[in-house]
Amino acid sequence: MECDRELTDDVKTMLGDPRKALIAMAIPMIVATVVQSANNIVDAIWVSGLGTAALAATGVAFPFFFIVMGIGNGIGVGASQALARRLGAGDYDGTNRVASQTIMMSLLAGLILAVIFTMFAEPAMVISGAGDYLAECLEYSLPLFVCIPLIMVSAMFSALLRAEGASKRSMVLQLFAAVLNIILDPIFIYVLGWGLAGAAWATCIAMSSSMVFGIYWYYIRKDTFVRIPLRGFRFNRSLDADILRVGIPASMEMIVMSITALIMNQIILTVDPVDGIAIYSTGWRALDMLMIPAMAFGFSIVPICAAAYGAGRMDKFRETFTYSLRIGTVFMLALTVFTLVAAPAIVLLFTYSEATSSLAPEMVDFLRIGAVFLPFITVSFVSSGMFQSLGMGVRSLISTLIMNLLRVPICGILAGFGILSYLWWGMTVSEIIGAAIIGGWAVITLRGLVRGCRTPSA
Repeated sequence: MECDRELTDDVKTMLGDPRKALIAMAIPMIVATVVQSANNIVDAIWVSGLGTAALAATGVAFPFFFIVMGIGNGIGVGASQALARRLGAGDYDGTNRVASQTIMMSLLAGLILAVIFTMFAEPAMVISGAGDYLAECLEYSLPLFVCIPLIMVSAMFSALLRAEGASKRSMVLQLFAAVLNIILDPIFIYVLGWGLAGAAWATCIAMSSSMVFGIYWYYIRKDTFVRIPLRGFRFNRSLDADILRVGIPASMEMIVMSITALIMNQIILTVDPVDGIAIYSTGWRALDMLMIPAMAFGFSIVPICAAAYGAGRMDKFRETFTYSLRIGTVFMLALTVFTLVAAPAIVLLFTYSEATSSLAPEMVDFLRIGAVFLPFITVSFVSSGMFQSLGMGVRSLISTLIMNLLRVPICGILAGFGILSYLWWGMTVSEIIGAAIIGGWAVITLRGLVRGCRTPSA
């Protein structure tokens, strides 16, 4: 045991005042995610210049890449709670072992996914609703599938940094990848003439290259609190189980969302087979960016609450949860007002070309209707984060299932009216109902823990 290891400032902050820890974690994450989402929007802007077919192709291919990122995110969240809980309990050697297992687990998962998705790319795109856009879908998806292992390992460095409270360093990795992608997009797409494939290769190179910072901090400068020893590495069943009891459900959450997106594509095709998917996939990108504060608070409470849980400090645990709900809801209310007013200007970013200008009116409707559920989404993200910090990955998964299972039948029924805006209202209503159910469950769980004063083992 390395009990005499000196705590870094980041670790001290995470183990200190819950409110300060939350802000220290969430703000860099919001900044990084905003830039990443801006990168996604810039990517869509450049791609939209290639026409509706290219824009629709990215929407069809995206759920599969989302599955990949979901599995990576799941491993990262599982590692975050396992590592932070040991950090709170003072098991510093245990944090190193968790980090090593995480890196090797993500590399192995990435290799397996790359082989499967590359081999079955064409039938996967057909199932996803590629239709007449199959060639464009393959052009965009194949480079992404090939680079999955590098992308996943890069994401793990960022997740491990957040787990020890080094949110600013994690932000640097994400900012570097996003800015590099923004620079490479126009060069690869138009200057080199690679078209849609150029957008994919720009994403691959940018996301993989951020790994250089992780390698430098962990293996050259060696100034992180957690170490990642790989010499003589072997998979450890108990550690892997601890990571995966949250990691598998968290990964399945993203997969469920991806499958829901595929089903929604099919539902939308029955209403508007020409422009429907382009409106939905592009409009959802904008909503994703608007949901960033809620997502950031949900992700940020995982290591903070896990560390408090590991230390047996349920007072800090409860304060982190309730403060996240309050401040997150305020953020999202402000963004709802902003979206209702600025929707036409936001949509203009995606419809500036003659080929996509006809989508503008419906896309404005999509954003304004979707903005209604933004204040409620904070409850969903923060409650899921609380479950994950406790190692209750299955409860977090059930929460995601509730929201998505509600969306499919509601939108499926409304599709019978043949009006796209009815689908957008169905999506919004399902999010609000789901948030109410999940939030109630989280509050009941928290009250039970506080009454029982349960002390966990690392």
